[in-house]
Amino acid sequence: MLKFGGKNFVELDFNNGEGKLSTIPDEIGPWMETRLGLVTKSSSPPGSLSFRSNAEFAAIALTPSPNQEVAYASDRFQSFDAPVGQLVISPSNVDKRLRWSSPKEILAVGFNSEAHANLAATELDGADWEMQPPKFGHVDLRALRLARAMALEISEASTNELYLDSLLTVFGVHLIRNYSKAKLKQTTVQNRRRLSPQTSKKVLEYMHEHMADNLSIEIIARISRMSASHFIRAFSMTFGIPPHKYLVRIRLQAAERLLLETRLSISDIALQTGFSSQSHLTNAMMRYSQMTPGKIRMASD
Repeated sequence: MLKFGGKNFVELDFNNGEGKLSTIPDEIGPWMETRLGLVTKSSSPPGSLSFRSNAEFAAIALTPSPNQEVAYASDRFQSFDAPVGQLVISPSNVDKRLRWSSPKEILAVGFNSEAHANLAATELDGADWEMQPPKFGHVDLRALRLARAMALEISEASTNELYLDSLLTVFGVHLIRNYSKAKLKQTTVQNRRRLSPQTSKKVLEYMHEHMADNLSIEIIARISRMSASHFIRAFSMTFGIPPHKYLVRIRLQAAERLLLETRLSISDIALQTGFSSQSHLTNAMMRYSQMTPGKIRMASD
């Protein structure tokens, strides 16, 4: 649970029984949670904060923030200018104190400890690994691109959960590959193949059967017996679009069929096909086919 022990203290706890967060205050800004972790976009006026997480926590600066000060545990404050794209990786179970003198906007990611460890195990040789945070002021342009995409997605009225989970997976793998002591598995480096016909069939059958569920990349990747990051790449190579877009296609096709062949309400159809609401379904249809559920239903009359 994310707890406020006073105005300037935040504790991020991923061990609340299910390894997931349960309560996020509205003050923190737009946020979204997947099986892998939490993504939040935060805009803050000048201020200070004390922070501790029992899991790896990364933050990317979306706006420049000069004259920041940071201290870990009982260390002295370090001063630096935070440029756009600065990546900060906070170690787990270490108190961190922040002070900043100008408004700032960041995209922050808190990883579920178990899920992040599983992700690392599929990417690295050996189970032992440890994150190596870069120096303050370090800019990571790939992390910035992923952060901007995640920030945009969680700001949408209807978030595509599988897309966010894909972005979070790619971001997590990027951190593991570039800021970890362990070496990459050779199979991870070399494997660039497509899904086999048999695997493709199993994956698509699962996606069709579970279209209304909150799917994650990790779960679907298990069917293919691939790492999550390799699965995203292999799926895209096989079908020409990434998994989250294919899932939207499946859901829209099913919704259109129910609109034409049944008299179920549009809201019921939305829920049965994996959309959070009637407006979510309408927005998706307008985005991908420039049609509304009402117009499709009128075609069946």
